[in-house]
Amino acid sequence: MANLKGLQQGWGMIGAGLVLAVAMAAGLFLSGAQAWAQSSPVQPAQTAAERIELLRNQIKAAEDGHAGQAEIGALWLKLGNRYQDLLDFAPAEDAFVRAARLLRGTETQAAYLDALDGLGSLYLATGREPEAEDAMRKVVGMYEAMGDSGHAADAEVTLALVLLFEKRYGESAIESGKAIQAFELLPQADASEPVSAYLSHSYALCYQGRAKEALGDTSRAMDLVKSNLPVNSTEVAATWLARGVMEWKSGFPDEGEKSIGEALRIVRSRGDWPPVLRVNGELGVLRQYAALLKDSHRKQDAKQIQLQIAQLQGELPPTCSSCTVNVAAVGLGLLP
Repeated sequence: MANLKGLQQGWGMIGAGLVLAVAMAAGLFLSGAQAWAQSSPVQPAQTAAERIELLRNQIKAAEDGHAGQAEIGALWLKLGNRYQDLLDFAPAEDAFVRAARLLRGTETQAAYLDALDGLGSLYLATGREPEAEDAMRKVVGMYEAMGDSGHAADAEVTLALVLLFEKRYGESAIESGKAIQAFELLPQADASEPVSAYLSHSYALCYQGRAKEALGDTSRAMDLVKSNLPVNSTEVAATWLARGVMEWKSGFPDEGEKSIGEALRIVRSRGDWPPVLRVNGELGVLRQYAALLKDSHRKQDAKQIQLQIAQLQGELPPTCSSCTVNVAAVGLGLLP
């Protein structure tokens, strides 16, 4: 994701509810929250900075020692993931590009695809959909050629999300539908993978005027998260948010409001997330909520939510005041 400047924001419903729902569930960005949670609870930012410095020193030592391209490329890939976890987008992009150049080869194809996948997610977060689509189509094609249906399905979910941002809803539904079919045939170790596919598919249907049909996808996602994931996980929050949108769009605004409230409660409960991610997550849910209120002609209620949004934006660090990542780009939200 390129510098925090110019990140996608103000998307109305597609910019405030979908990325949380899908990007969070797909693990595009909130993996950073998990990384922070596993680090020191006292000084997570300092620990992250130290880890980045360590990786940079390892890269310099490898380059000075004339290590092979595969070794150096793997280190750049790790560094890109570290920066992306912290939503530090400019150095993340630089690291992914360096990694991809070094890892382009038969023996390092898996690592090369990881770097290309990282770039695709990053391009999506920074509003560069054509570049994101190009990267993700390459990733999907290469995994399919390798016979790796699981990783291909993961990449198809990201591609579906790109197409949603481009308002190519029919194509998006096809891609997420293919991912759902693949996941249903695979033994699942990680419930978040099919969840992200179901949520992406639900939004694609919803924005084709098929919200009631989309409720089926959110119900299947809810069954998965309740059976397999912690009750306050990002995937559960994402599923509640998507369910609320589909309920509201299906003509059940009271039920929808309750579901969105549950998503907001979960996000606000996550004191273990770094502030920039937690705030962006909350902003994503609130933007989605405000858009639905406005759509329902509840102007005063929408105005109150907008005041909360303005207050939250003031809590973002100065370098991140314009970085409301598509739903926290993931973070939490995106729609029209």
